[in-house]
Amino acid sequence: MVQRRWKLGGVPDGTGVRDLAQALRCSMLLARLLCRRGISAPDVARDFLKPKLSSLHDPASLPQIDAAVSRVEHAIRQRESVAIFGDYDVDGVSSTALLYEFFRLIQFPVTHHLPSRLGDGYGLKPHSIDRLADDGVRLVVTVDNGVSAHEAIERARGRGVDVVVLDHHQPPMDLPQACAIVNPWLPDSRYPYQNLAGVGVTFKFVWALCQRLSRQTKLSDEFRTFLMDALGLVALGTVADVVPLTGENRVLVRFGLRALQASQRPGLRQLVSNVRRGEGVGISATDVAFRIAPVINAAGRLGRAETALELILTKDADEAQRISKELQAENRRRRQIEVDIFSEACDMVRESVNLQEERAIVLGAPGWHVGVIGVVASRLMEEFFRPTLLVAFDGDRGRGSARSIPGVHIARALAACSECLVSHGGHELAAGVEIDPSRLDDLRSRLNGAIGIAPQDMVPVIEADAVVSLAELSRESLEEIELLEPFGAENPSPLFLVEDAEVVGKPKIIGSDSKHLSFHVRHDGVVRRAIAFGQGAAYDSLCAPSTTVSLLAQPQLSTWGAPPPTVELNVREIRVSRPARV
Repeated sequence: MVQRRWKLGGVPDGTGVRDLAQALRCSMLLARLLCRRGISAPDVARDFLKPKLSSLHDPASLPQIDAAVSRVEHAIRQRESVAIFGDYDVDGVSSTALLYEFFRLIQFPVTHHLPSRLGDGYGLKPHSIDRLADDGVRLVVTVDNGVSAHEAIERARGRGVDVVVLDHHQPPMDLPQACAIVNPWLPDSRYPYQNLAGVGVTFKFVWALCQRLSRQTKLSDEFRTFLMDALGLVALGTVADVVPLTGENRVLVRFGLRALQASQRPGLRQLVSNVRRGEGVGISATDVAFRIAPVINAAGRLGRAETALELILTKDADEAQRISKELQAENRRRRQIEVDIFSEACDMVRESVNLQEERAIVLGAPGWHVGVIGVVASRLMEEFFRPTLLVAFDGDRGRGSARSIPGVHIARALAACSECLVSHGGHELAAGVEIDPSRLDDLRSRLNGAIGIAPQDMVPVIEADAVVSLAELSRESLEEIELLEPFGAENPSPLFLVEDAEVVGKPKIIGSDSKHLSFHVRHDGVVRRAIAFGQGAAYDSLCAPSTTVSLLAQPQLSTWGAPPPTVELNVREIRVSRPARV
């Protein structure tokens, strides 16, 4: 892996930190972490530390939501045939489930459809419209997609099918001619918070629909109970889609995690039970991101996304257990496919890519699974710190996924190479392409020319929040740090730098694959256990007598062994800061 540069995050003004600590009656450490997140006003800090559902924005300020609600209400009154068209990722599955459950609550029958990643690709397509129209559907509600579906929506107009779009992706300059497009990013939007996930937009739409059907802003008890329970689905899709966990998303996820943990839906109960670490231990956004979401995503990556939707919607506990086992098996298969492709791609980089000169990694091969190459591209980008595009060849067709580093807008770079591509699209850090395999070398050359950062300047940086002593990382400080949760995009788990800690005792290599380390460090008289996942290669350097290290680490409570829980360090990176004495 490329050596990363350590950086101490911008140090807030000392007086400001002290003033905030005094106002909140909290530690200097917590006050510093708040200031690092741009939160220095006491009132703003209190709202951040104790989010309230009452701070959620009124859905009425979303653009075109009144027209969207009116069209769906008309369909309900007229008993029209309605279809929900979602997406194959966790956000799309959660959005589809939420809207479908609402219709099930009011006993209005609707159908749902999730596209195939392999057969259909992303978004609403004309052939899907034709299939739905042939089935008698008169209204399609898209969730987590649709804002760019010009061709499909034009086909719908020609077939007498209305389309309501609920989406959160960046809209094009020219919008499709849908009945209504509810999207906080529309140019005329007055909505105060733009970073909702697709499921967040769907939740707001259902909230507005509940108000309309209640004939008042205050919801009936039945609708309120439904929306509170639906927050579990909102948390699931919001965390998985890696949107910022700030502002309104922070509120939705904080309360959504509680709803997810308390959910009586057999499918969600099964997903939660699979990752629960013990009685009384809550699930976190990290659990959702790395342990629950991949299981749901595996269905869409390798097979039918509908399988994951069936898990969430089932009312039968035995069926939930059966589907959960099926998805876990798919997820294990997905991981092995990723490992195989990653290993092959790493060999290709080392054999054929000159990282001293090339600004991007562009690789392609037949047999690569198009459903997982995006994940592999992300891992490859982290390993070599270069914008990375992987293409899966299937005859005369190549489908690829790109991931980028900060400072390189990959969608714009690919747009500069558009004459090499059949199609392309995406955003700053991720994109997708379709290409004739014969043009791959040409694309590699042009993409390298379109990237303005020189290879020698592509150096990964990992930023610490503060330099701390081990004594500062106490159980009390961890309880304060927990107030910053849920952690995720734009609100990461705090990372601390512990300098010149002495390794005590003998380190151990742990894990079934012997890739991880367990060791103890002492600093200013305090000893803590440290766990370093995936860093078994550092074992020899830690075994010499009197070795001193600097650690980038996140503190956590260990529940292993006899109570009470103890503080340990989850080590991100290790550096031997002083050679062992001879």
